[in-house]
Amino acid sequence: MRSCRAGQRGSRLYSTQAPRSVRGMSDRFGLAERKHQHIVSTAQQAAHSYGFEPVHTPILEYSSVFERTLGTDSDVVGKELYKFQDSSAHWMTMRPEGTAGVARALVTNKLDRAMPQMLYYAGPMFRHERPQRGRLRQFEQFGIEAVGIAHPAADVECIQMGWEFLARLGVEGTLELRLNTLGDFSSRAEYRQSLSKYFAHYRDRLSEDSRRRLDTNPLRILDSKHSDDIAIAANAPAYDEFLNAASQDHFKFVSDALAGLGIPFTVDRRLVRGLDYYQHTVWEVVCASELLGRSQATVLAGGRYDGLSKLLGSSQSLPGIGWASGIERLALLLPDWRVSQPPAPIPVLMIPDQGTENGGSRERRASNAVYMYALRVAQLIRQSCSAYVVHSQAAAHQPLGKQLAAVLAKAPLPARVAIVGSDELEHGQVVVRDTATRQQRTVPVNDIAHSFQ
Repeated sequence: MRSCRAGQRGSRLYSTQAPRSVRGMSDRFGLAERKHQHIVSTAQQAAHSYGFEPVHTPILEYSSVFERTLGTDSDVVGKELYKFQDSSAHWMTMRPEGTAGVARALVTNKLDRAMPQMLYYAGPMFRHERPQRGRLRQFEQFGIEAVGIAHPAADVECIQMGWEFLARLGVEGTLELRLNTLGDFSSRAEYRQSLSKYFAHYRDRLSEDSRRRLDTNPLRILDSKHSDDIAIAANAPAYDEFLNAASQDHFKFVSDALAGLGIPFTVDRRLVRGLDYYQHTVWEVVCASELLGRSQATVLAGGRYDGLSKLLGSSQSLPGIGWASGIERLALLLPDWRVSQPPAPIPVLMIPDQGTENGGSRERRASNAVYMYALRVAQLIRQSCSAYVVHSQAAAHQPLGKQLAAVLAKAPLPARVAIVGSDELEHGQVVVRDTATRQQRTVPVNDIAHSFQ
């Protein structure tokens, strides 16, 4: 009986219906994949030009990596993690962001003793939140991390790199750089205490999430999207009232340097980061475009996170700064024409023989000898450009005219096609047909690579 019940359960799991993708996780191919590659390539070029090197970290980390750094009271850890216990009873988490994994890698590989480290990464992140346009449960990010540099010049270069990357990408819509400072640890502590006193007077009017944040980290109330919270936060104390001299000097250098470099920005005193390790400069780039909508307007965000390494067990409290950008959102803003289309590969078509009787019908097939000849021709053409053999889905081959029609219906259109059959095999030749003029010529097989240069 047990095996019967298991079989019934299995029949529900393995339905005869076509499988579907997990909600909030999408497949990517064709133009979408080319856009993705174009965005990552453009970002890599920007990172390389500033002396950054690639780093790859695992998608799967021990849960403690994110719980230590993001905080157990954060929305990401509390509600959005893909978290499970493996067969060894270890709690594992699919990474929700890239910074913690990079910081962990530096500590694990003892690179925290070889500063500075300037790294970039690209790859999938995972958050179990409500899918929206430009915000998926599996989403792709490109990010950079500069660790070991305390001087505000590092802030400026990171902001400059992100701004130049977006400008080079050429997204549709108006970009705006919003900038703020959280000050150093002592400034932040004073501001946090002031916020606690202010919001405590409105505890009964705050949303449930904000009442919880009031006891854990009141700065996160400033990030709330709840209408009542927004109205109350509008009159909260301003951060700049609590900045000490060192914090003011740090932000003045960043502001003056950006102005000197001709990078426009707006100081947004409500722009904060709720995590304790964030200090000094924070920023985001928003894009005014109907393609995104107001709620998903942020296309790049970053900040300084001095002290993150200490949370992960480093003997040193290292300065760090970085940013990340969501590739799906950028893809929505990227015009199709900005993505280059690679030249279409050359198809090698086979002329089927007269065929053989099969159940009263005559099947037209390319002989094995013609097949092998086509493979050789494609191999020779690939010395000059891309090429492939056009195979038949069925055992029989379509007439040459139908094969040509199918090739000409594809986009992008190949400039030429190669045609072989038993006659071409016998004489060591290849027919090359121009798809635009429909003119064709016969080429010796040994000259075929040269003819496609």
